[in-house]
Amino acid sequence: MTEHDDASAPEAALRKAVEQLCGDEPGDGSEAAQEAVQALADGSGKAWTPDQETQIRAMVDQIRKLRDLKRPGGGWWRRRRKEWARARLEDMVKVGGPELLHEADLRHWKSLAMVELMLEFAGSPMKQEDVEKVLTHREAVNAVTYEEYQQAKKALAEKQAAAG
Repeated sequence: MTEHDDASAPEAALRKAVEQLCGDEPGDGSEAAQEAVQALADGSGKAWTPDQETQIRAMVDQIRKLRDLKRPGGGWWRRRRKEWARARLEDMVKVGGPELLHEADLRHWKSLAMVELMLEFAGSPMKQEDVEKVLTHREAVNAVTYEEYQQAKKALAEKQAAAG
């Protein structure tokens, strides 16, 4: 039995990605990194029913589509698709409720945070300090609640408004 046998699925997936990025295992780590991000996105700390999990995943996908469509440019067709995507998300919220939307928004942010962290180390082998940084960052991201996330977003928006 190894020291990592008792690790949860997200931790095991992240450890595998980190080890591949370090060069300890074959492969470039991209598949393992995707598995780690997916495992982290699925772990919320609250027991959701299978139906709620399905709704949350659909909302996360819709949030991703909407964010992608908000890029500048694209003309009237992108604006039209953005309107449709926003309407679909609103319909999902009506069915699932705001609590599921909050969970989907939090999961979307957590997955983006982990992707950004993994991309930081994608171009070079990781050192032991980098592995510790990744694991510490993962724990910090995973511990964030929706309320903390909203407070941080609000503080950042106020700071940007004051600066700009």
